[in-house]
Amino acid sequence: MFEKIQEALDTEWQNLSKKHVALLEATDKMKSEQSGCLQSAKHCRTYIQFLLKEIDKIDKCDDNVDQKKLVSLRDELQRKEILLRDVDDSLPRNPGIYLRIVLGALNISFLSKQDKFAYKNDYEQFKIVVSGISAVLAFLLYFFIQSRVLDIVFHFLLVWYYCTLTIRERILIANGSRIKGWWNIYHFISTVCASILLIWPSSTSYDEFRDQFMLFSLYLNIVHCIQYQYQVGCLYKLHALGQRHPMDITVDGFMSWMFRRMTFTLPFLFGAYIFELYNAYSLYYISRQPYCHEWQVLAVAIIYFIQASGNIITVCMVIRQKLFPSSRMALRWTVSRKYSVVASPGVDSITQIEMVQKYRTDEKSEGDVSDNDGQSNPSQSVD
Repeated sequence: MFEKIQEALDTEWQNLSKKHVALLEATDKMKSEQSGCLQSAKHCRTYIQFLLKEIDKIDKCDDNVDQKKLVSLRDELQRKEILLRDVDDSLPRNPGIYLRIVLGALNISFLSKQDKFAYKNDYEQFKIVVSGISAVLAFLLYFFIQSRVLDIVFHFLLVWYYCTLTIRERILIANGSRIKGWWNIYHFISTVCASILLIWPSSTSYDEFRDQFMLFSLYLNIVHCIQYQYQVGCLYKLHALGQRHPMDITVDGFMSWMFRRMTFTLPFLFGAYIFELYNAYSLYYISRQPYCHEWQVLAVAIIYFIQASGNIITVCMVIRQKLFPSSRMALRWTVSRKYSVVASPGVDSITQIEMVQKYRTDEKSEGDVSDNDGQSNPSQSVD
């Protein structure tokens, strides 16, 4: 019996050694191919940018040029420029200064789409769990508990939460998530705000603002939970249909892809933004009182005003882009729809094809109804 097990071990050990050598060779080959792809992608991007500039020069200087050919060439280059982003998503990316400071020179690019998608889902679960816990704590602290110690615990939870979100979002960006514009810095600003609230000493000014802040936190976290429940389902459908990138994530605001199914959340969001403006006004008023000597009051007032202004401007810009889409957005939509069948990991190809066919059938029937009514549906404009 012992000798048989020993022979089996020797055989399995030989298999393991062969597989390990093959794995190392495959890893080296993959890294070599990745380096080659990175160089090729860099060259292609340089060529595309050069050709687009030359086309613009020709268009301005030469009146005898064939405009149809020029437009066709420009469209083709723009298509390749957009599709080049999908190539970038499968290649290692620079983690950026923030992650290099926090994590060091660490490769945080996942090798497979499944790993990227799993990390994105873990990020979403983290957000909803902590938002739920924050809502419960804010509810208890507003209605039942008056404790400075628990207030500090709550503020520390917010600091930890926003710090963790910023790190996770940088990792998601390095793996293909397209977090841009205002949402790229929103949680950094929230981290600063929560940190200042944490070190705000016990004082008359803190006591005066404390209940208002807890009520605001309760409302904001409830809105986040409502948004999450609808955004996750909406994103899953859009991923499967190829209308959104698989690494797109839920946000604490409103984006163009929410128009079709989530317009009803706009009043709740604007309620939160108005609440932020009211917080800024209240804190500014407190800072002008003779009993207020804490610098944190005016600092938090300024941050709330910046957050509210950024949120409102961003949402208004999203609404404007949705109602009046540019030609470049239309081109991006067309390209993404063309390559939609392989858009979402975790959903098999047959299911994706069936969902795409069903969606297009529903879209066609909705279009027939709107044509009969003599009206157009603005929610179906270009994303």
